[in-house]
Amino acid sequence: MQIVALIPAAGKGSRFGMPKVDAMYNGITFSQAILNTLQELGHIDSLVIRDVETPDMFASLKLGMKTFQSQNIHPDGWLIWPVDHPTVKPDTVRFMLKIFSARNNSIIIPRHDSKNGHPIIIPASLAIPDIAPANGLKEIIMLSHLPVHFVEVDDPGILVNINTPEDVKYV
Repeated sequence: MQIVALIPAAGKGSRFGMPKVDAMYNGITFSQAILNTLQELGHIDSLVIRDVETPDMFASLKLGMKTFQSQNIHPDGWLIWPVDHPTVKPDTVRFMLKIFSARNNSIIIPRHDSKNGHPIIIPASLAIPDIAPANGLKEIIMLSHLPVHFVEVDDPGILVNINTPEDVKYV
């Protein structure tokens, strides 16, 4: 089972005051925190999608997918991990990957305290259009009719979306 991690990080970070890809958390950048977590999990190809002009996160994801596909890498699934969620525990992602390996044509969404979080896993079979619908990936998932598995995890980090420098203080 091959999973590729896409880390959308091309935003300008206007609310943060700088691109979040370069923002610091625990002495390292958000993106490096995510890459360190992925490294703990073993061999997972990953791409931090940064320094490109895209209109939105959906376009960044599409660019990341095309980058791997142009290298003839066609994974079974995509682990989509927004850069502003650097506090997710390795065990959470490990558990999600285990669930996906048993249900590899499903969408895996973590939940904590009955709230959906990030990262998510989508199967490569999910048809991703070139142009995003109004509600982006969320709408594509809803319209796909693929099974969605909400996975309860004991990790509040899946809900931590760091949007401002003040948010870092509370993590």
